[in-house]
Amino acid sequence: MTFDYALLGKKLREVREDLKIDVLEAAARLRISVDDYVKIESGQKKATGDQVVLLASLYQEDFRYFVTGDYPSARSQITEMFRLNASLSKNDRIAIQTFVRLCEYENLLEKEILNKKYNILHNYGKHQFRHNYFKRQGEEAASFERERLFLGISPIRDIFELTRNQGIHVFKRQLEDRNISGLYINHPTAGHCILINYLEDIYRQNFSAAHEYCHALFDSELGQEVSYLDKETNKFEWRANSFARNFLLPKKIIEEDYHPVITDDDWINVIRQIATRFYVSSQVVVIQLKEMDWIDEDLKNQLMNERRLVIKSIEKFDPELPPDLSTGQKERLTQVIRNGLSWYFIELCIEAYRRKEITYHKVLEMFSLPLEQGYQILNDFRTFLEVTEL
Repeated sequence: MTFDYALLGKKLREVREDLKIDVLEAAARLRISVDDYVKIESGQKKATGDQVVLLASLYQEDFRYFVTGDYPSARSQITEMFRLNASLSKNDRIAIQTFVRLCEYENLLEKEILNKKYNILHNYGKHQFRHNYFKRQGEEAASFERERLFLGISPIRDIFELTRNQGIHVFKRQLEDRNISGLYINHPTAGHCILINYLEDIYRQNFSAAHEYCHALFDSELGQEVSYLDKETNKFEWRANSFARNFLLPKKIIEEDYHPVITDDDWINVIRQIATRFYVSSQVVVIQLKEMDWIDEDLKNQLMNERRLVIKSIEKFDPELPPDLSTGQKERLTQVIRNGLSWYFIELCIEAYRRKEITYHKVLEMFSLPLEQGYQILNDFRTFLEVTEL
């Protein structure tokens, strides 16, 4: 069977254009002229296997997607996401593409190498609600989900671990567009994938994780979704915000453990107590109190801008940072997370290596970072690797 170089070139061009990478950069990676590279994309010139591997690395795409006609990929979901969010910068597009690649690696590690098993995620999109009010659907689903997971009304200390335990791939990364809170992709093989924009406020990240969890529970058939901080652009976002607020902060526990107060100072004390206890921002608490009719619209607006309700980062707990790391290691791990990796993913890679399922160089490849940074990660966090393959 003759290999279709025209189809290969078409795929290369589509991915390159999706990522806003110009032909000069692509040609430079192959160390060929721009004219020769353009001929590869047009199918007039045959790309070698090594050239396809180099381009796959540049584009953060599995090389099998380019050389196999029916290889399962999230290409259509990514392309649609970029089409609907055309203002995404080149760097953010590459960051999202890299995130998807990390989800593919994590899926490989979990299911094919380490044989982890997960139950199928419940699909609330097929649930027969007795009404069409999307905010109420979010609140009711939050209650159902807490019951399904045996959470009761207790605080959720680690929303990231909870979602991973449902078989969802969760990563953080600092994006250039700070207005993006997170995004969701339903990958044809890796399944549910969530990326949280690494903002300074960990409580905001907790809310975003719960928000995207709702998209996984309700909106997987959409294939993809980008959520913005200042936009409730559609009914799906209304539902996801309602779900996140009620999943993290059930009204029942507020009713049982607190009561309305009178003075502004008392409200500030109560709101700070609730926010710290449930790992959510003060603004989430204020909105929930308004939903419960404990405060009116004027007081809500006043409290939303109250500087005394700002909880300092030093007072907050970040579950993604192992407590036994030194201060320096935590600082370096924070930078690693900003660049897209997670401690959980690093541990998966190390475990697969220890079992001799993957090589040391495969670990570095999976990190999707320059080699020097990969070496530094393995050295910094003392993974106890016996480097025999260098």
